[in-house]
Amino acid sequence: MGSLDGKVAMVTGTSGLCTAIVTGLARAGAHVIMAGRSVERGEAVLDKIRAEVPGADLSFRQVDLADLASVKAFTARMLAEVEQLDILVCNAAVMAELGRSETRDGFEMMFGVNHLAHFAMVVGLLPLLSASGARVVSLSSGAHKYGEFDFDDLQSERAFKPMVAYGKTKLACLMFAKELQRRSAANGWGIRSVAAHPGFARTQGVHDRLRTVPVLGWIAGKTVVPLLSHPPEKAAHAILFAATSPDAEGGGNYGPQAWNGLKGPVGPASTTDYAQRADIAERLWEVSEDLTGVRQADVMAD
Repeated sequence: MGSLDGKVAMVTGTSGLCTAIVTGLARAGAHVIMAGRSVERGEAVLDKIRAEVPGADLSFRQVDLADLASVKAFTARMLAEVEQLDILVCNAAVMAELGRSETRDGFEMMFGVNHLAHFAMVVGLLPLLSASGARVVSLSSGAHKYGEFDFDDLQSERAFKPMVAYGKTKLACLMFAKELQRRSAANGWGIRSVAAHPGFARTQGVHDRLRTVPVLGWIAGKTVVPLLSHPPEKAAHAILFAATSPDAEGGGNYGPQAWNGLKGPVGPASTTDYAQRADIAERLWEVSEDLTGVRQADVMAD
């Protein structure tokens, strides 16, 4: 990554890949802000990183991504208190909930947290990000290939299938990254927007989910998962590449190259033709503005 001395980075989330991403950025010398819901949990994670990386420059800021009022208050505080933000990693996510639930605002939980909350955060922070010439990283996934949008049922109210619903949120994250890059280039914002996915990351969340499947979950955890997945420290490589490498192109999508994108060295990740469609991404942006009430025109002059 090279030196990140003097750079300010922010990573959303307090679990899963978050620790590995924050650790990587801190090792390179950045001041890293962890943004998440639980102050107690976040500070505990940061204390562990400080023990591993002496001199790590870390701080925590509270935000609940399942509550748009919290997201909007958070962005307002950031704009008032922070003068520089060079890297923003939209990492936090809810994955494949077994049953449909909703955010405080009535959005399907995964769509609300994974896409809409980050959309509202990034658009709300556009003045700061533009002034800093920031890099914005949105976490995609191979699961984005599972389907296309039904704009009449974005909240999966008529039909809810956990992995399909999750996949559509990752499709939204990927297409948001591409649309943000197009808008940055068209308006001269100076923001580089990049997507990246970790492959199959062997996080605690994977083990927790396997425990819900009697016998077969234990067998898979001992055999298939170690074979096909890689630890968070390696899974974070693609995200750190997207966040820091001069070779990471705006609008690009990066991930592991081996085992059909599950693990291995980092490189360009494959996407569907649908994910490349600018007309769909533009519509998604407009719908997201309507749903969140956070609009580009309100925060950035054309």
